[in-house]
Amino acid sequence: MKRIIQNISLCVLLALVMGACEEDATLVNPDVVHGKSTVAKEEVAETAFLWSTSSPKNGFIIYDYIDAVNDEVYVELAKPAEHDMTFTIRAIPSLTADQKAMIENKYYHVKLFNVLGDAGEFTIANGGKVKISAGERLSTRVGFTSTNLFTESAATVILPLVATDETGNQCYICYYISQVEMERQDRSKKPYTVITYIDTEMMNPLIADQYTSKLQYRRSRRDRETIYENVPVFDVVNLRKALLKYDESSRRAILKLTPDVEHVLKNYAQYIQPLRQKGIKVCLSIEGGGTGIGFANLTDMQIADFVAQIKVAVNMYQLDGVHLRDEGAGYDKTGAPEVDEVSYPKLIKALREAMPDIMLTLADDGGTTAMMDKERGGIVVGDYIDLAWNVVWDTAVNPWANGSERKPIAGVTKERYGGISFYIKPRMSEEGEFFENLIAESRVIALNEGLGKVAVAENIPYRDYIQEVANVQGIGGLLSCFHDNNNDEYPYYRVDVMETQAAEGYYAFRKDW
Repeated sequence: MKRIIQNISLCVLLALVMGACEEDATLVNPDVVHGKSTVAKEEVAETAFLWSTSSPKNGFIIYDYIDAVNDEVYVELAKPAEHDMTFTIRAIPSLTADQKAMIENKYYHVKLFNVLGDAGEFTIANGGKVKISAGERLSTRVGFTSTNLFTESAATVILPLVATDETGNQCYICYYISQVEMERQDRSKKPYTVITYIDTEMMNPLIADQYTSKLQYRRSRRDRETIYENVPVFDVVNLRKALLKYDESSRRAILKLTPDVEHVLKNYAQYIQPLRQKGIKVCLSIEGGGTGIGFANLTDMQIADFVAQIKVAVNMYQLDGVHLRDEGAGYDKTGAPEVDEVSYPKLIKALREAMPDIMLTLADDGGTTAMMDKERGGIVVGDYIDLAWNVVWDTAVNPWANGSERKPIAGVTKERYGGISFYIKPRMSEEGEFFENLIAESRVIALNEGLGKVAVAENIPYRDYIQEVANVQGIGGLLSCFHDNNNDEYPYYRVDVMETQAAEGYYAFRKDW
């Protein structure tokens, strides 16, 4: 290993912790026909990584509502040890302002506050020593406890740890710890499912775990019953985006990851697993690639090949499911095959049969999905998908309503359809009336027409001076559609959305790659 001076260098800290993420494989146009591994070999600098057993291969761990940190840590080498090694792990007592700023830039742009330092108590077993035997990569594990985390002036702290070997080589991990009033409650207390898209070109997916909700029934100013509190808002995250591309020479439909979603998937331990650990399902959103070939004009051979590629991606990156969003295919492109009303249903059926246990969902914009209003080629689409929802944003759509231009997807019940779809963005003053009318229309289809089980949000932006409250207001407006507010006259239901301290800083959870 390269020699690293013992004085703490934050540049080295960041390089080592983030460098671990580059160790995993990427998926680029996986060819499953040849039967070879799709894992690409990458050059990894000879170094070591400090990991936590609570969130393996994650260099920046976010906790809230804890009075103490109890965890186990261990060291992993990039290559097997040439000889027996010992690392000593300890807490770092302080960081300079410049060091904090550099961590913020590398890790989610989350504003850092106080280092635990002398204010807290840190104890670690076995003197913090872990051992790696010759020929091995993983060390033994050692447990630590950190208590008295917070003071009256510090409700958020960071706890950086460093592991040092006999020759002074070091590796690092950071904990970001916030104090909140109560532990997060079971998301099943919320009587509907909330889905969001994350545009990885702009955002870090971890933004989806930064919002909780509270529901009260207010009979009078003093008589208020809390139905639930501190319940996570989002249940499903769709990562945008992967594309269906077409290779003319081989006539194959190719699964192509955009650079940003590729980075997120490649670094799933950092960006995906923390969401899954919190109970959020993470799915890959697949969309059209502008080549004239899309979900609705594939041959049977192309479908089988494309499904096999998707299965590789789902398994490789430990995803919970797949979302199909048929936009941007370019069906009107000169020379494109004609749309086939059976192609899209065949693709959906093939995906379900290849991966019976995944979440499979469908975006409905009234385009190619309009052909799914009845059985096609013996396939009832609703028999193979979990959920479908409207993706004409800032509209309330009930396909079952008399006179509706949108028709129900065959086999999909109202309980499995999301007719309420909001774009989360700053609302200018002139949009106030439109937004209030949108909420009122959405509340009608949710409470009176049976579409009260699924809500969808497009885009969660980071906070800046323009949209300081856009997320809380937008998400709160979406959730309020599912409860009778009685025009704010008693008695009525009131839903509030809370944002974590980690998400409150400007640019927090903007993409950091």
